[in-house]
Amino acid sequence: MPLDLKVSVDGSALFQAFAQLTKDELPGAIAHGLNRVAGVAKRAVQSRMEEVFNNPKPWTKNAFFVRTATPQNQTAWVATRDFAPGGTAAYDYLRPEIFGGPRPMKKSEKALRPIVGDQYWVPGRGAPLDAYGNIQRGEIVRILSRLGLMQDPLQNMTDRTAKRLARKGQNARAQRSEYFIAREKGNGRAKGIYKLIGPGNVVPILIFVRQPTYRAVLPVEQIVQDAVDQNTEAMIGKAVRYAIRKRLE
Repeated sequence: MPLDLKVSVDGSALFQAFAQLTKDELPGAIAHGLNRVAGVAKRAVQSRMEEVFNNPKPWTKNAFFVRTATPQNQTAWVATRDFAPGGTAAYDYLRPEIFGGPRPMKKSEKALRPIVGDQYWVPGRGAPLDAYGNIQRGEIVRILSRLGLMQDPLQNMTDRTAKRLARKGQNARAQRSEYFIAREKGNGRAKGIYKLIGPGNVVPILIFVRQPTYRAVLPVEQIVQDAVDQNTEAMIGKAVRYAIRKRLE
C-alpha cells in the first residue's frame, strides 16, 4: 500500500488573507496555496533523506510526489510512488526507514531461497559498487544466472551455452564456476557467495546475515506536518498575491 499524507490548512486562521479575493478567485487560490505547501513538505522529506541516507539515489529522493489540489478538489497529498516497473516500489523499501522494524526481502534474496534458504545479504568486500554505494545490478544478475536462478530460464547459463562458448575458445567452465556458495563447517549453512578471481584467490561478493532491523530515521508524517505548520501562512500568502496579480494583468 502507498503512503498518502493529506495536506490541509486551518481556514479560519487564513480568513483575512482569503478575504482579499473574489468568490471566483477563491477556489483557485486555495488550490494553489495547498500545492505550494505540499511542495515544501515534499522537499522537506527529500532534505531529511540527504541527512540520514548516505548519498541516496535519485530514485529514492524522488520516491515522494505531490498529488495536486484543483479548484474543484481542494485537497493536496504528499504520497509515495507505488509503481516500479522492473524494480521495488519506493514505499516497500523505505517502510523500515519510515516506521522502523525489519526490512522485507529483496527480489534477489527471494531468488536465492532454493539454495540458501531464508537468508538476507549485504555486500562483501569484493562486491563491485555503484556511485551510490550499492552493489551493481549487473553483478546480481550474473550471480543468479550462473547459479541457474533467474526467473526467466532463458537468462540462465545452460549446458548448451557453455558448449557454444567453449567452441569460441572461451573458458565456459570457469565462467560457470566463478561464483560459488561458501558454507559453514559442520552445519553446512550458507555463509556467502564468493567469486574466484584468480588461481587460489577468492573474494566475498555477498555475505548472508539475519534479517536486518532498522530504527525509524525518516518519520515522514512528522516531517510533513512540521513543514505544513511552518510554511502554510507564507505559502497561502504567496498564492493570494499571485491571484491578485492575475486579476490586475
